[in-house]
Amino acid sequence: MESQPFSAPTENNESTTSTGESAPQVLPPATVTIGGPSPVNVLHSTSPHHIVVQEKGSNTVSNVFLIIGAVVFVIGLGLGGFGVLSFSDTLEKVDEIGAKKVSKIQPLLDDTIVFSSDGNTTNESFVFDTDIWYNVRAAQGVTINSISILDENNNTLFFEDDCKDWYAEDGIDDCKDFTTVDIGNLNLERSYVGSAQFINGTININATGEVTINNLDDDFWEDTFVISEQIDGEYFAGPAAMVGFGACVGCCIAPIGLLVGIIIRFA
Repeated sequence: MESQPFSAPTENNESTTSTGESAPQVLPPATVTIGGPSPVNVLHSTSPHHIVVQEKGSNTVSNVFLIIGAVVFVIGLGLGGFGVLSFSDTLEKVDEIGAKKVSKIQPLLDDTIVFSSDGNTTNESFVFDTDIWYNVRAAQGVTINSISILDENNNTLFFEDDCKDWYAEDGIDDCKDFTTVDIGNLNLERSYVGSAQFINGTININATGEVTINNLDDDFWEDTFVISEQIDGEYFAGPAAMVGFGACVGCCIAPIGLLVGIIIRFA
C-alpha cells in the first residue's frame, strides 16, 4: 500500500462530517431594534427563529389616559362639591333676596293703581272693563269697616278674600312685605259672560286708611317674573354653574379618558 503525502484539509472538509453531511452553523445572538422603543431579540439556532416583542408603548399611553381621567374626575367632584356648598350658603340669604325683589316690584305695583280712596268714599263712580282683572288692596294696618262695589243693577262686583302668601320659598311675604295688602278682587267674569264690555260701578268705602283698586294686567306679571329671575340669577347663577360644570366634567368627560385608557391597555 502506497503512502500518501500529508495535506491540509480543504474548506469543504470543515463543513462536513465523516458521513458526508453538512454540520449546522451556530451564530452568536443578535439584537435588532425594529422601529420603536421595544427591542426584538432574535436568536439564531437550528430551530425556527423566535421573535419576542415586549409592548411597552401601549401601556404608557394607557396610563396617561387613566391618569388624565382620574384627575378630571377629582376636579369635577371638587367643583360640584364647592358649588353645593355655595348654593347652601346662598339659600341662607333668602330674606336678603326677598327684600331686593320687593324693592324692585313695589314701584311696579304702585303703577297699577287705577282708583284710590283715603278710606272715606261715598257713591264714587268708576267704569270697569270686563277684560281687566282688578285687585283691591288696603294699606298695611288699615281696618276695613265696610266696602261695596256695585254695578248699575246693584250687583256686587267686589269679592272679599283673605290675603295669601303664594310662594313662601321666594323670600317674599305677599301679605307683609309690600305697602298694601290684597283684600279681594273684582272677578267680573262671574257676572258677565261674553264679549268685553264696560260697567258703570259705584264704590263705597269706610276704612281707617288708604284703599286702592289695582289693574294687575299681564305686563305687570311679566315684569315681576323678569325681575325675580334676574335677582335669582345674581345669587344662584354662580353656584348652579359650578354644580352643573362639575357634574358634566365628572360624569361625562372623565369616564371617556378612563374608558380610552382601559381599551388601550387590554386591546
